[in-house]
Amino acid sequence: MVHDRYIGRNIIASSLVALIVLITIFSFFSLVDQLDDTGHGNYGVFQAIEYVLLTIPRLSYELFPIATVIGCMAGLGILANNNELVILRTSGLSKIQLAYSLIKTGLIFILISILIGEAIAPISEQAAQQKRSVALTEQITMKSKHGFWSRDGDNYINIRKILPNEKLEEIHIYEFDKNRQLRTTIHAESAKYGNGKWLLHNILKTEISKDKIIKHSYENAEWEALLNPEVINLVTIKPRYLSSYGLINYIKHLKLNNQDSRIYRQALWQKALNPLMIIIMMLLAICMVKCDARSVGLGQRVFVGVLIGITFHLANQVTRHLGIVYNIPIFVSVTLPTILVLFYINYSLNKEY
Repeated sequence: MVHDRYIGRNIIASSLVALIVLITIFSFFSLVDQLDDTGHGNYGVFQAIEYVLLTIPRLSYELFPIATVIGCMAGLGILANNNELVILRTSGLSKIQLAYSLIKTGLIFILISILIGEAIAPISEQAAQQKRSVALTEQITMKSKHGFWSRDGDNYINIRKILPNEKLEEIHIYEFDKNRQLRTTIHAESAKYGNGKWLLHNILKTEISKDKIIKHSYENAEWEALLNPEVINLVTIKPRYLSSYGLINYIKHLKLNNQDSRIYRQALWQKALNPLMIIIMMLLAICMVKCDARSVGLGQRVFVGVLIGITFHLANQVTRHLGIVYNIPIFVSVTLPTILVLFYINYSLNKEY
């Protein structure tokens, strides 16, 4: 319908402007934070700028709900100040119909958000972390489908599984001589970090020479390497930055190894709810904007939108952390702020305008 397209154009334009402004502000603060690390290794200003640019897709995905509520507050506010909402209301457009119009626009935002969050952000975030880790540590580090790779002098290290609490599984170490000839391979089932060293468990060491190959088995052995948990964490993408497919696979892996997957299951729930949050933020804007309130300035509406978006975001963060600390059921800790806002929206939309 005509009013759907008209309202949609206003909301889309306002939301995109809000998103660009938010990305610019948050990217600036991120760059300032990264500048503190310049001078370490090969990490300079250009590397810091490259890192911030690569994290923009992830940042835009996280800021989408906040940008949506700001854009809706601004877009509907402009229509209200111009008496256009009054005209739409007197022509028979109810609050429920207005909500449906916003939901149709919200579907476009949801598709864009899913594309960024599932396809673009995980790839760019992994590239950002990898480039930053190489520059900071001056070590060749990367994460591929075959696990984590790193170089330590003439040794190359491959770690297939990185688990929480500084624990590794399936470690392969390849030692080369100065002529780049493979001399020793070490395979360890697991490793645990403590007291500044790695302790390897169930080790098979193979020594290679021109004449023979000798194998040794050890139950435990200390492993002194430049590689430390901080280096691994630099290239390990946090749960909320993974795609849904990546989260599902990692959760299965943790369950097979009897590891705690709570943080990753919580991140998966959060990803599933993100499209709903966009719609909720748009509907919340309807409840906050009065069609006949011409005296309210656009700046005030934008400020209220920012306040609502940030408050909702912080509430989600707090409940998720409390859920982990106090072992609250994941569904409750992730959905509680959303459910409360839905109750308010339902109450407001069913009131007389």
